[in-house]
Amino acid sequence: MPNRKQYITSFSNPKVKWVAGLKEKRNRDEEKKFFIEGYREIKKAITSNPSSPIPCLPVNITSLFISPECFLGENEELLIQSVHCPIFELPRKIFEKISYRDRPDGLIAVAETPDATVPWEKIKSLETNPVLIIEGVEKPGNLGTILRTAEGAGVGLVIVTDPRIDLFNPNVVRASTGTIFTLPVYIGELKEVLTNFQTQGYKRYAVTPEGKSLYTSINMKEKSVFLFGSEQYGLSLGAKELSEDTLYLPMLGEADSLNLAMSCGIVLYESIRQRNK
Repeated sequence: MPNRKQYITSFSNPKVKWVAGLKEKRNRDEEKKFFIEGYREIKKAITSNPSSPIPCLPVNITSLFISPECFLGENEELLIQSVHCPIFELPRKIFEKISYRDRPDGLIAVAETPDATVPWEKIKSLETNPVLIIEGVEKPGNLGTILRTAEGAGVGLVIVTDPRIDLFNPNVVRASTGTIFTLPVYIGELKEVLTNFQTQGYKRYAVTPEGKSLYTSINMKEKSVFLFGSEQYGLSLGAKELSEDTLYLPMLGEADSLNLAMSCGIVLYESIRQRNK
């Protein structure tokens, strides 16, 4: 078996400049590549989720950058052996240059950017409950946190409509702790998405500060889609009009709304409570 490992010892190496450039969206778009940093994130990227009735995004890792000087645990070598691609070993000082983190753990994978368009042909018959739709999200860290929360709350599908950020931004991957790879996450156009869920018998609820119904007052045991809007602008008028009801979370202080990720968590865990009751 040929040696897959190559050693990089210079900051001026083209590979160093290339992988560091993937921090920028324009370079990710041009190369059709993105990078996954961290042991647990890469591990989730290469681990399929056979229990999911809806396929997760495929991840094809094309190269792996490592720095043993930065390793934090004892299982890195097993992970490296399970990834079948060229490997580039770097000293700590060079690895820190390409890293997106203040304290890197010595592992960065580069993968092909998958097509994240909703594969309706594969999910014609949906029974998963609940489903989460995020419209126009602007902050990568918020989206990553939402994905992590959604997986914990048993959400079967997340669709990001009209995003103002790149789904494969390193901060999304990091904040999601890799759950972007183990939870079905797709991008779609709002009207098409909601029309498909209506056809499949889902109740559609827009969560907004000016909602009409208290979020705990609805029956979440029924097939439900929850819509949340952007941090700055909230949900669009179209999203509210295409929903059957609008829900609100009580606000007893001076603030008029909660952080987007926190709002999602509150509603999704109420869904768990009702479904387990």
